[in-house]
Amino acid sequence: MALIEELDQQGNFLFRWRSYIPGFILLLCLYSLSKFEFLEDSYETNLYYAAACFVVSLLGLAVRCFVIGYAPARTSGRNTKEQVADVVNQEGIYSLVRHPLYLGNFLMYLGPVLYFRDVPLLIVFSLFFGFYYERIMFAEEKFLRDKFGQDYLNWADKIPAFIPKFSGYVKPKLGFSFRNILKREYPSLFGILVIFVIFDYAASFKIGFGDWKEPWAVITEPQIWAFGIGAAFYTIVRIIVKTTKWLVVEGR
Repeated sequence: MALIEELDQQGNFLFRWRSYIPGFILLLCLYSLSKFEFLEDSYETNLYYAAACFVVSLLGLAVRCFVIGYAPARTSGRNTKEQVADVVNQEGIYSLVRHPLYLGNFLMYLGPVLYFRDVPLLIVFSLFFGFYYERIMFAEEKFLRDKFGQDYLNWADKIPAFIPKFSGYVKPKLGFSFRNILKREYPSLFGILVIFVIFDYAASFKIGFGDWKEPWAVITEPQIWAFGIGAAFYTIVRIIVKTTKWLVVEGR
């Protein structure tokens, strides 16, 4: 019993600090920069590989969007201070996996990690992610067990925690809300773009194209386009979110 309480406390503590995970992973990745080389010694080839890694991150974002697009209020979101749940969500992607948001997070973070083609980095990231989120998932599930009892257990017994099953999908009763996704996930898309731009610039600088007296000299056209489009998108959506109710969806 004491062990359960200790794990629950650890999980709730980590839950409150989970917004700092991307920063920690970014530092791990930048450490791997010291031995980084362009794929096939070609910036263009490396750019194509970076695009493939970016797609992995977009796949993770797509998983999160699928969750949020159908989720009712107070079931899935960015609550960082405490556990919140008014119902046990058993529809949509929750009919395939118990923690789809964390699966999405894993794929989002995996893209930048894969960029460095560093097996030790991949192992450290996987172990860190597994330990960190295992504690959070334990705390969340204890909260749901305590609150919903047998209703939660009946669902959890049939649904895997992290690796989805591919049968038994239950169509959500609520319709899909693109506005809710736009309101809640626009920072994630911009964050992914910024991380890949930073890595591309840092790699170019490290490999020898850069000069500390003229650090802007290694900025490339793909970096400018990616950051420019991302910044414009982020700014426009943020203004809409902060100054209007266009993206407010009742019950979401």
